[in-house]
Amino acid sequence: MVAGEGKIEAGVTVEMSDAQRRARRMRNLAIGGCLLGLVAVFYVATIVKIGPAMMKAQQNQGQSQ
Repeated sequence: MVAGEGKIEAGVTVEMSDAQRRARRMRNLAIGGCLLGLVAVFYVATIVKIGPAMMKAQQNQGQSQ
């Protein structure tokens, strides 16, 4: 290991190239898209699982009144 390698100095910033910024943006969009898809899957799964039980409860409530 070279002396000073891996150490962070105060006040030193790293400038990203345009290609690196585009790559980061694409990664962020891909992660956001995956998260949105996962939320949609959970939403649909919840509706499919709970939906029939809610319909039966409403029918039973309507019949008892």
